[in-house]
Amino acid sequence: MTSTPSSSQVPGSQASAAVAAATDTTEENVVHISDGEEQAAGPGKKRKQYSKVWNDFTQVCVDGKWKAKCKHCGKNLSAVSRNGTTHLKTHLTSCPLNNKRPGDKIQTNLRFGTTEKGAVSVENYVFDQEVARKALYSMIILHEYPLSIVDHHGFRKFVSALQPLFKMGTRNTIRRDIMHFYEGEKRKARIFLQRTNCRVAVTTDLWTADNQKRGYMAVTGHFIDDSWMLKSCILRFMYVPCPHTAEAICDALHKCLQSWDIDRRVSTVTLDNCSTNDSMIGLMETRLSATNMLLRGKWLHMRCCAHILNLIVKDGMEVIASAVSNIRDSIAYWVATPKS
Repeated sequence: MTSTPSSSQVPGSQASAAVAAATDTTEENVVHISDGEEQAAGPGKKRKQYSKVWNDFTQVCVDGKWKAKCKHCGKNLSAVSRNGTTHLKTHLTSCPLNNKRPGDKIQTNLRFGTTEKGAVSVENYVFDQEVARKALYSMIILHEYPLSIVDHHGFRKFVSALQPLFKMGTRNTIRRDIMHFYEGEKRKARIFLQRTNCRVAVTTDLWTADNQKRGYMAVTGHFIDDSWMLKSCILRFMYVPCPHTAEAICDALHKCLQSWDIDRRVSTVTLDNCSTNDSMIGLMETRLSATNMLLRGKWLHMRCCAHILNLIVKDGMEVIASAVSNIRDSIAYWVATPKS
């Protein structure tokens, strides 16, 4: 229980303010902590804040302990005065949601750029480690570079020549950055799908890699958004262990649809024209339930027209295989014959 200071101890209007602060249990107690002072602040002890770091924090009481809540990301840090404010300043430099204000002191450099008309211009440039790291793993994703590129001596030397301030990470760091980026993009796509009320047409294909002899399956979703625009996104690219039976393919596809919460909104499933897929569709109909499917699953299975056309062309090429071979031999003869 907090004792109430008497009017003899606090003169004048300060006595009434102290009594009101001690007796009002509904008002949140605020602790003012100065930079460099070691005295612990308790409820009702108001002190002036000298550090500018408190412009980005608010003081809250969590489980009886005072915390400094970041106004940008909402993270709670220690707000005991004996800990100082160094850790709060460190958090502001690494806070991902802390936008740099114009009044902050930021070291800027000059760099040469080009305008839309091709003229050379000089502009201010501020190096950002996070922006550079994002550009690095985005380049690896876009061009399908191996993760070991960050360990190559030549690549490290090239990056150091461009920007000596950039700290190159290891392949494990890049892998974590890519996975975090994937989770963020997946979260955005899932929220976008949940906001739409349309059904999703699914296309999937399964093939075996020549170098690893492993089977992989890609699942793509196609839907029309609220603006009547056709959208397509890869839902999952997964490894399917052997044997590639109808049950194994059905389990992998059904888990993918459940992870995106679209198992009740599937309109059609487009597959290759093979007997395994025909059996897989029969299993999928029992798991999706006829009440949740379009026309009770009458048009659930759609055969890939491109695959059927490829089979027709392949059969036609086998009929004229001998003629094609003779034409190739003739062309090779005329190309190899020296000109007179």
